[in-house]
Amino acid sequence: MMLVTLRIVTLVTLSFGLPQPGHAQQDSTTTMLRSLLRRLDSLERVVADLRASQRDTTQAIDEVAALRTAARAAAGETASNAEGQSRTRNLQILNPEISVTGDVVGSMSAASQESAAFTGTPREFEFSFQAALDPYTRTKVFITREEDFEIAGAPEPEAPAANGSAPVEEARTFEIEEGYMYWVGLPGGLGAKIGKFRQEIGLYNRWHTHALPEVERPLATTTFLGEDGLIQTGASIALPTITLGSVTQSLTFEVARGSNEVLFERGSQMSYLGRLQNFFDISSASYLQLGATGVYGKNSEADLESRLLGLDLAFRWNPGAGSYQDLQLKGEWYFLEQNAGPETLSGNGGYLQANYRLNRQWILGTRADHVNFVDNTPNIFQLVPSLTWWQSEWVRLRLQYNMLRPSGGDANHTVLLQFVWAMGPHKHETY
Repeated sequence: MMLVTLRIVTLVTLSFGLPQPGHAQQDSTTTMLRSLLRRLDSLERVVADLRASQRDTTQAIDEVAALRTAARAAAGETASNAEGQSRTRNLQILNPEISVTGDVVGSMSAASQESAAFTGTPREFEFSFQAALDPYTRTKVFITREEDFEIAGAPEPEAPAANGSAPVEEARTFEIEEGYMYWVGLPGGLGAKIGKFRQEIGLYNRWHTHALPEVERPLATTTFLGEDGLIQTGASIALPTITLGSVTQSLTFEVARGSNEVLFERGSQMSYLGRLQNFFDISSASYLQLGATGVYGKNSEADLESRLLGLDLAFRWNPGAGSYQDLQLKGEWYFLEQNAGPETLSGNGGYLQANYRLNRQWILGTRADHVNFVDNTPNIFQLVPSLTWWQSEWVRLRLQYNMLRPSGGDANHTVLLQFVWAMGPHKHETY
């Protein structure tokens, strides 16, 4: 990937910075355009393979965006230098890349000794707009239309809130889930972004719901971060990674308006997040990741102060060399403490997860959730096995079973069938 990145930077620099006169300039630009398009086709095949094996596609997608920017610039220069040709077509290079994703879930739920009930929900439709603004800056905007979706017996996201206020009812309509600008290639390897974004906490908070390895987010994340996860407006800076032998460390700091409904009850004061990640290369086919995240913030109007600690680990084994076999083991645990006036409340919970890719299309998975509530609320345990079939890069089907049991209570049983499809250049981004 590093070699590809260096070639991209070189090509981008050439496409913007080589002044040549007359026909020589047009011939040079045409040759460059052909080279860029060949590299773009090759890199898009790499991205397709990464998605098929559920690998991290972020860097590859950013490189594709850089190539497209350079190719469009070269195409625009060629068109503007052609005699008698209109320049209005050059406006197409200003258009963002647009993708659309649909997520429909059907469920059949039944508590013990009760009859089953079937429901179907078009849970989410997402419109993605992404563009390379220049060789150093990118932007992403995700507009979503969501419907309420609940697993039978699952706790309300507001359960651990300190003052026990009633949840705010909201009409589901089109809204901006994320909209931010970020910089790449900053001096020293820094990374920065600003806007509304999914914050760097845990293993799946940055993932959009349709890209998750199960139908829904784990109980712990919805309990302590809210139904949609930790999404706030602010700024983020990622410090340069440090490599010591086989260990690589990364550190991220974020400042945002504390608008999360669970942690800050839709406040407006600043919240602060710090995340440390450690990556250990165990062998050429496996690695281990350990992470820790702290979140702190206040809401003076609600007399609320929240502190959240998250610990996570991930192990991955992939033999490589064209094999689609892949084993991933992941887990997270959260500890929440909230002060509301003289009262202090706390809770904790987490999950363990295993996913094994049998081949290019089939994935077996299972997840175990456990949440400890405050105020003598019963603890909850949930078991979630699933089977995922990738019909193609654009279409995915999933069959899932949820067994949710409060301590001392009856179990709730739910069978879920999920259909996810995508069109456009950006399909199911993972991080």
